[in-house]
Amino acid sequence: MAVDLSKIEQLVDLISRSRIAELELTQDGTRIRILKNLASRAEVPAPPHAQHGSPALHAAGHETVVPPDVSRLNEITVSAPMHGVFYRAAAPNDPPLVEVGATIEAGQKICIIEAMKTFIDVAAETPGVVLAILAENGDEIEAGQALFRIRPVGPS
Repeated sequence: MAVDLSKIEQLVDLISRSRIAELELTQDGTRIRILKNLASRAEVPAPPHAQHGSPALHAAGHETVVPPDVSRLNEITVSAPMHGVFYRAAAPNDPPLVEVGATIEAGQKICIIEAMKTFIDVAAETPGVVLAILAENGDEIEAGQALFRIRPVGPS
């Protein structure tokens, strides 16, 4: 089976934006293993064709290992606490609770998840700046799915 590098890069991006530390996938006899944090493991050399600044993929037989993305060490990923429907606003005609670039406070409501006809507020755990919103309004989301990337800021 040919390895589809674009699909692997999509998986790497998904893992780098989530709290998942490791993903292992086996399909048609090919095994792919993606590790977010390799600090406690042996260094994995980047293949000669890997571009500077992009995640390095290393194939050992049919195994692919990805080193951590150090450019995102100062970011926090806000993940979904449960399965449900993601909403950016408190009501259908209201503006979104937050936008990319917005400065938020700890405890500020940043989205709502509907689960079994119950609406659950998701609040920021730390003050910061919203770097990315990773789900679309009305998307069905899974527990643990990355919803926001936030750069924490200290108190002024």
